[in-house]
Amino acid sequence: MDTIKRGFSLTWNNKFMWVLGFLAALGSGSAFSNSNYSTNSSDMAGMADWMTPERMAALSAGLIAFSCVAVILGLVLWLVALSARGGLIAGAVQLDRGQTKPTFRSAFGMGWRKVWRLAGMTLLLFAVPTILFILLVIGFIVLAGGAALMASGMDDPSAFGAGIGGVALVFLCLMCLLVPFTLVLTLIYPFAFRGMVLRDLGAMDSIRHGWRTLRENLGEIILLGLAFFLINIVIIVISVAIIVPIGLAVGVPMAMLSGSNASAIQGILAVLGIIVGLVIFALISAITTAWQSSTFTLAYLQWTGKDVIVE
Repeated sequence: MDTIKRGFSLTWNNKFMWVLGFLAALGSGSAFSNSNYSTNSSDMAGMADWMTPERMAALSAGLIAFSCVAVILGLVLWLVALSARGGLIAGAVQLDRGQTKPTFRSAFGMGWRKVWRLAGMTLLLFAVPTILFILLVIGFIVLAGGAALMASGMDDPSAFGAGIGGVALVFLCLMCLLVPFTLVLTLIYPFAFRGMVLRDLGAMDSIRHGWRTLRENLGEIILLGLAFFLINIVIIVISVAIIVPIGLAVGVPMAMLSGSNASAIQGILAVLGIIVGLVIFALISAITTAWQSSTFTLAYLQWTGKDVIVE
């Protein structure tokens, strides 16, 4: 509990950690939304007339360009997130030691200097389960597709269908075996990350260091993870209590916008409500990310010793 309080104190009293937390959370994942619409035959006919070869070529080129930009942007955000995480870790250690107070620039710079090594270690750690997953998917598709083609030429394909089901069950079991393996790697990762940032270890040495730290402190790690889980539930409840009223305040003007009596003021209120909700959500996410990283770093120092290198 003392470590959790110290982690919160470091985060709350050093607002630059919030910015690092926001950047770390920003590059941790992305969400994509899909929209569906219904069409009739006349719509499809009109679309076929409109979709000339020249327009098809232009749309294809635009799609390729958009995909390339999305990949590049995702890579940049990922590298920024890795640097921000490294900065959170190094900054927490400097603050805990009472050294010269770091700034956002100096803390982020400490992470950026090792970003390529951190990226390489991350890819190396999760390469095996990723490759195995891809091979299992490809293997299942090839075997199931080949079996389906063979069954299509038979008079009674029911027995062959049962064989396909058996193959699918085998591949499903193999997929399930990847789950605990990936979970262990996920638990190793934060310790390997800190070993590289704070002890200047190489990729393989940091992974071995992460496995050793996990194995020797598993009980305390589980207790800290449980504390994080319970506190996160409280944070979610508080966040919902704050954001839901804002959502209702936004929803009413948005609903009124669909009517004929909608005014510019209602539109402005709806937009402002959305902006306020996004800002509050980002702030909560940033503080939570920074607090968890700082707390975990302080716990890591207790488990492994404080003989670390922070430049």
